Amino acid sequence: MEWISNMAKGKGKKVSSGGPHKKHGPKKKMFHCWSSTMRKAFADAGLLSKYYNYESFATACTAKGKRNVSKGDFSAFVILPKEDKENYFKNMSK
Repeated sequence: MEWISNMAKGKGKKVSSGGPHKKHGPKKKMFHCWSSTMRKAFADAGLLSKYYNYESFATACTAKGKRNVSKGDFSAFVILPKEDKENYFKNMSK
């Protein structure tokens, strides 16, 4: 009669494994064709910023709610010092 009691219990919940799940491709080593001192100099100059080109700047501006982004806005942003660039998007929404 033990087999009858086992039939009534059911299979139970299926528990997924806690193992690693691949969610993306291999890591991309960007800018490793230059030495670490060159990469540091590029970063200090702001050349490795995601706002270095107009398309990414315009995308960031439209995400903050600015409708009309001109190339003049971008050229004014490029000449700002590093500290002011960090605060540019914070001050845009005010």
